[in-house]
Amino acid sequence: MTRSLLIALPLSLLAACSHHIQFIGIADGTTLTGTHDVWRRTIAVTLPSGVRLEGSYQPLTTGSIGEGSLFFGANMAELLGRPMSGRAHGYARLTGSDNRVLEMVFALEWIGQGYGVARVSSGEEYRVMF
Repeated sequence: MTRSLLIALPLSLLAACSHHIQFIGIADGTTLTGTHDVWRRTIAVTLPSGVRLEGSYQPLTTGSIGEGSLFFGANMAELLGRPMSGRAHGYARLTGSDNRVLEMVFALEWIGQGYGVARVSSGEEYRVMF
């Protein structure tokens, strides 16, 4: 029994590293639920059209967002609408099978909770809650 507990404990810790993430449509309040994997630094969400978007995130730096980005030239503090100190800041780029792109900027606490803004290449915008 002790051996099975030693195996189950690390597996449960890995499973606990995947959290739900909500995307709330700015235009109409549509809510989408995705997943956020802290260890792998990945995010996935399925759009109302059925297209699944997946991608990784990285720390947000001035080099993270280039001219081709949906957020190029944006004021991150203004977009996130809250003080940004004391949090890790990230940038994610998710892609789908139909070449649709979702980009997201966010502030994340070490316990995995946070907030952000997402834009889809087809024009939708979302508030994001971790």
